[in-house]
Amino acid sequence: MGVALVLALGLAGFGLLGVVPRPSGLDLVDAASVVLCALALAWNAWGLLPHWRLAGRVEVSATALGEQLVAAREEERSRLRVDLHDSLGPALAGIRLRLDVAAERVVQPGTRRLILDAAAETARTVDDIRRIIDDLRPPDLEGEGLHGALRQLVRRADGVEKLDVRVELPESAPARRPSSATELAAYRIVSEALTNVLRHARARTATVRLTDRDGWLTVEVSDDGSGPPGPEAGRRGVGLASMARRAEDVGGWCQVLPRPDGRPGTLVHATLPRSEA
Repeated sequence: MGVALVLALGLAGFGLLGVVPRPSGLDLVDAASVVLCALALAWNAWGLLPHWRLAGRVEVSATALGEQLVAAREEERSRLRVDLHDSLGPALAGIRLRLDVAAERVVQPGTRRLILDAAAETARTVDDIRRIIDDLRPPDLEGEGLHGALRQLVRRADGVEKLDVRVELPESAPARRPSSATELAAYRIVSEALTNVLRHARARTATVRLTDRDGWLTVEVSDDGSGPPGPEAGRRGVGLASMARRAEDVGGWCQVLPRPDGRPGTLVHATLPRSEA
């Protein structure tokens, strides 16, 4: 269709050369050159038009693709969580009970000790599986939403290593929750930020702040500790990269900065699209 349109414009232009009066001093060759230049510009513009349209579509589809990937990953984690909770966990718990019963019936001390050790190892494995299940989809987030889950995070961190942690949330939960992918990204970012504060910052206070405005969630975790890590941070840098990746997966961004008020400490600032479910 584009080729036909340009050809039609070209034929019309050449046809007009013999009908429309030309300015004095502009012969037929010059007029034809003007028409050809105009056609070339039109052809170039037509070729760029799909790219302009595509650029906008790529930006939108990249965000949508990120949300789809997060949703697919969370769906797989949910399936794994159910399998672990309903199958592997109970099976190991049953094995532990049978080992305890067997230990009571064994007379030889050495054999009894081996069975009890196996039962204890099985119990530790069951505890590990429970932690994995909780980490796949935090129960606080599942049951109480983002506001309640952040309160629980702060409650568990408050007082650990003499750290005073406060939380600032909107006065009321929104009528419609953000998408599960956005909620999970916000929760994980706050969890990782608080973990870094506890392990590395040597801070006395920390504040978790959530704002919900104009279709975006803003999550901030600030502390009065030693400040952002340098490039030699090593393992700590893995957690920072994880926060950035979680934000990017849902179409947002996350930065780790010095405190903007000039005081010692770190500010983790993440902006995430609401993407209502």
